[in-house]
Amino acid sequence: MKDKISNIIDSLSDKLKEIASKIFDYAEIAYEEYKSSDELAKFLEENGFEVQRKVGGLETAIVGKYGSGKPIIAFIGEYDALPEIGHACGHNMIGTISAGAAVALAKLGILEQNQGTVMFIGTPAEERGTGKRILLDAGVFDNVDAALMIHPSSETAAFSDSFTVEHYKVEFFGKPAHAASKPYEGVNALDAVNLFFTGIALARQQLPERIRLHGIVKVGGQAFNIIPEYTMAEIGIRTLDDETQRKVTERVKNIAKGAALMTGCDYKMELLTTVKRVLSNEPIGKSLEENFKLVGEKVTKRTYEKGVGSTDMGDVTHAVPGIHGYIGVTKGKEVPGHTHEFAQCCNSTEGYEAMIRATKALAMTGYDLFSDPELLKNAKEYFEKTSKK
Repeated sequence: MKDKISNIIDSLSDKLKEIASKIFDYAEIAYEEYKSSDELAKFLEENGFEVQRKVGGLETAIVGKYGSGKPIIAFIGEYDALPEIGHACGHNMIGTISAGAAVALAKLGILEQNQGTVMFIGTPAEERGTGKRILLDAGVFDNVDAALMIHPSSETAAFSDSFTVEHYKVEFFGKPAHAASKPYEGVNALDAVNLFFTGIALARQQLPERIRLHGIVKVGGQAFNIIPEYTMAEIGIRTLDDETQRKVTERVKNIAKGAALMTGCDYKMELLTTVKRVLSNEPIGKSLEENFKLVGEKVTKRTYEKGVGSTDMGDVTHAVPGIHGYIGVTKGKEVPGHTHEFAQCCNSTEGYEAMIRATKALAMTGYDLFSDPELLKNAKEYFEKTSKK
């Protein structure tokens, strides 16, 4: 049966490469993925899926369904690009891989013989870490039995590590004054934001390993001859466990408070988004690992030491059994994501061949979940055990 899956995807390969290439060229950023989501929606409709658009109140979210009843196996799509550098995270491939896997299972015919539903969930704005959270809150994942996706990378891996991340806006409020004639009448909000980032930099040497603090100043003042009345920064706090996250966040809040006190400013710190760490489902991951090997991939383990980020797929894996695998698209070379070089890999002949292998492995893993009730049972038991920790 897996040979048949492979053959089906081979027959779809030209179309899948065309879709991924178009999405690459569209390079639509978060919540503006109109053409990209439409490409995937049309592909699903052409292959017998019932497609719902504008799901969960999001203009570019789509859900495609084929079959009926349980189990419901969902393939997760992403398709947002980064500002300025486009698809330097390979999201042009993610939605294509998941849509291709979903269509392959529909064409396989197993859902005509047995009850079950193949689902494609197209999720906007992964780069903002918000799309999947909104769809979770809207109930889109409520009846899903397992959620699967594969992300481009420098190496192939079935299991992933990732950071929890909290994204904050930090504002400082001072008092304007003429910077030349009477600067002493002002309260300098720029001094406050500078002290805030100095405090962050100095705190790093006392923080435990495996913590990331990084941010930018988005508003630093309006004119060089005015004492800045208002400044605003954004900062991301990333850790690998909830307790550390709580402690580090408290430290950052105290640094903001201290910067305000030192300068006489008022301040406000607002949580914008939060994303949970990926909870990799071991039974599903082992199935994906075997299927990667079956299609000729050399499988490695993606660890913190090799570099990890954050993804709103983490929130999904805390709601349903899930996996966030990786496919190497860089011909064995280590190429960092979010770079022009990685973007080129995600629109290359070799990259698209890897994408097709990933589509096969993902479809085969979905097939395993449909055809082996014991695997799905084990996945749910593993989820119940690990999600309660």
